[in-house]
Amino acid sequence: MDSLSDSAPKLASLSGILLSAVIISFVSYQIYACISRGRSPPGPPGLPIIGNALQIPADRQWLKWHQWKQKYGDIMKITVLGQPIIILSSLKASKDLLEGRGNIYSDRPSAVMAGELVGWSRGLGYAQATQNPRFREFRRAFHQWMGPRACESRELRDVQERENLRLLSRLLSDPENFSQHARECTSSTILLLMYGYPSHIGDPLRLVKIAEDAMLGFARASEPGRWWVDSFPMLKHVPSWFPGASFKRTAKSMRRDLDELYDVPFKFVKTEMKKGIFEQSFLSKYLEEHSMITSPLDDFEELAKAAGASLYSGGAETTPSALTSFILAMVLYPRVQEKAQAEIDALALGRLPMIMDRNRLPYVSAIVKEVWRWNPSVPLGLPHVVNQDDEYMGYHIEKGSIVWANIWTIMHDEDTFPNPSEFRPERYLDPENGASEIVESAFGFGRRICPGMYLAENSVFLAIVTVLTVFNISKAVDPVTGEEITPDVEYDGFISHSRSFRCKIQPRSRLTRDLILEQVEVLKV
Repeated sequence: MDSLSDSAPKLASLSGILLSAVIISFVSYQIYACISRGRSPPGPPGLPIIGNALQIPADRQWLKWHQWKQKYGDIMKITVLGQPIIILSSLKASKDLLEGRGNIYSDRPSAVMAGELVGWSRGLGYAQATQNPRFREFRRAFHQWMGPRACESRELRDVQERENLRLLSRLLSDPENFSQHARECTSSTILLLMYGYPSHIGDPLRLVKIAEDAMLGFARASEPGRWWVDSFPMLKHVPSWFPGASFKRTAKSMRRDLDELYDVPFKFVKTEMKKGIFEQSFLSKYLEEHSMITSPLDDFEELAKAAGASLYSGGAETTPSALTSFILAMVLYPRVQEKAQAEIDALALGRLPMIMDRNRLPYVSAIVKEVWRWNPSVPLGLPHVVNQDDEYMGYHIEKGSIVWANIWTIMHDEDTFPNPSEFRPERYLDPENGASEIVESAFGFGRRICPGMYLAENSVFLAIVTVLTVFNISKAVDPVTGEEITPDVEYDGFISHSRSFRCKIQPRSRLTRDLILEQVEVLKV
């Protein structure tokens, strides 16, 4: 007994020593790890557990992040419920990581709401692994359909110019609904190119409505910080009837709209191909190609559906956003409009301008660039995720971090774009200042850059140059006071649209009015 009682203090002392050694070793390791891997990027302090969740606004997050950038710099870190989020607020950091290290920064986060529950992970935008065959097939198809060489084809430009004429005709007859006309005519162009679907005959605008509903769901489901299920993925297993699970019912409704966008136009193309009376389109060519070869992808029809939906989602809201921004800018900056019209008039074309005239219209081309910069259609782009630990500028970026490039802040950098809130196309007339190359970042970075950028640039240029040719855009007049109404420059939404505003859109002369009507008659638009 005495020997046992004597050994008890020795055992306790030994245990204490061992425990202390373990604690010291653990702490030492943590300190060493922190020192060796560098420090985390700075950012606003958050609360325990939830981090910065309550500090992120439900809308226009880019403005809050722009405000934080002034204090914390170009590389900033926040957390939401333990999820690290890196915000890049300079062109250099965005290009260094998203392009220069694209092999580890090109994947997408899980996006439970938009990707899994609604179903957008089936398409290009939320496709996960950039090295998988499905992703490579998406990129190959899009490059074939609307890469720079494809966008020079007469066939594709004819479609764009015909549908643009439809926009001019609608603006002539119903100028007050300019925003809706921009949306419908953009949709019609994409539907015709992708599916050969003539939206102006048969059931008018049926597919346009299907696609618009799906896109509203895409924009809502993609907003950062809006859905708790993105931070707590286990919530996706909660039944839709459970209290607080209204997001499940919302996702189900959004998924129905997306399924229609996948299935209805695809069935239309298949049916028309069986009849042998179909219009050539991206999808009909793709299906013909795969009918003659053995596809390496067993689900190529599903991939074809997803490609169509991805093309639509990439342009159906962003292009109308840009066109409405252009109209707003012309209302607020009439001298820009006058200068552009003088450049167009000097060509003395005797016809509506075409895409091929772009190189002869440097000022109008500069307006297009300034539209992309002034209020980017997707101010934050889509999120990236880093797939391994990384070090950059002395900061440690941990594996699994979600990475956002704040495109809005990049486009409003005062060093590159003095007085950034001002609409000033002259920024791009000096080829030495590099402003034109910076504006290309509005389409994203690296392997995730928008594959439809050349198609979008042609569509927006064509709309802008023809509207300037035939219309004057000016402030609306209050019918009661007789005073001009100056609209506010305010934008909302993940795909950013200006808030509703009024303006006057009138033919510049009887000659320009007749020019539209003559072309409509010739082309039977």
